[in-house]
Amino acid sequence: MTALVEMRNVTVAFGGVKALDNVSLTIGPDTGIVGIIGPNGAGKSTCLSVIAGARRPRSGTVEAMGVPLGRRTNPATMTHAGVARTFQIPRPFTQMTVRENVQVAFAATRRSSDAELQELADHLLERLGIRDQAGKLAGALPLAVRKKLEVARGMAVNPKLLLLDEVFEGLSDTEISDMVTILRGLHEDGVHLVLVEHVLRALRQLADTLIVFEKGQVIATGPVDEVLQSPEVKKAYLGKGRGDAAGSATRQGTRSEAHTTSSGTQNAVRPNKEVEEPR
Repeated sequence: MTALVEMRNVTVAFGGVKALDNVSLTIGPDTGIVGIIGPNGAGKSTCLSVIAGARRPRSGTVEAMGVPLGRRTNPATMTHAGVARTFQIPRPFTQMTVRENVQVAFAATRRSSDAELQELADHLLERLGIRDQAGKLAGALPLAVRKKLEVARGMAVNPKLLLLDEVFEGLSDTEISDMVTILRGLHEDGVHLVLVEHVLRALRQLADTLIVFEKGQVIATGPVDEVLQSPEVKKAYLGKGRGDAAGSATRQGTRSEAHTTSSGTQNAVRPNKEVEEPR
């Protein structure tokens, strides 16, 4: 069967810093839900950016959903190929309602009347458990609802592959369990999921396969429990005596990447830096 994602000898650099260093990996249709973990600055989010068509490698080859990524590839190209992405910090249109945010995402890939778009948006919001928030301004939402809205915007483009960047960060235990249920339901409905994540408790409940990055390289791939018991992974990521505490770690600092929505439109631009922080 054709791989969902095939990366061969991919290198991405920002100035003199290699965010990805000769990375090769394969994500197949039978891999199940994939979690990507690793220390801060390991290249995890950069990997998602490459797959989503938002970051061009310096060298190597990438194919996602059967589309070879080249010089003319961009997020809109990959959206039409069936790839969508969410971001660690949701950036909805704050002066629009929740419903309107989702309607805009639906409109990016289909021609429908306003009434049809509203019906589609309401159905998706119901599916994610936030139909009751539809009329509220997105800028006034609590974090857990903003996270669900971010997932809804990604799902609105009807992806076959959904890339999720730290969707569990900042959520309470109850909210994490709720999000796990939602994402498992999406997967059962045929959407392939790849999650960059620090919350290991969530990945233990959700993921079938883990890919571990360190210093821009893949150091381990395999079933979740097997990978987490690897001495190399414990040394690189968990640290001596830290155990699962690393799973709830949060990250700080300014990142400069111009975030792009799953529909290919600019979503938010972080303050410029000469060298982007590898993630």
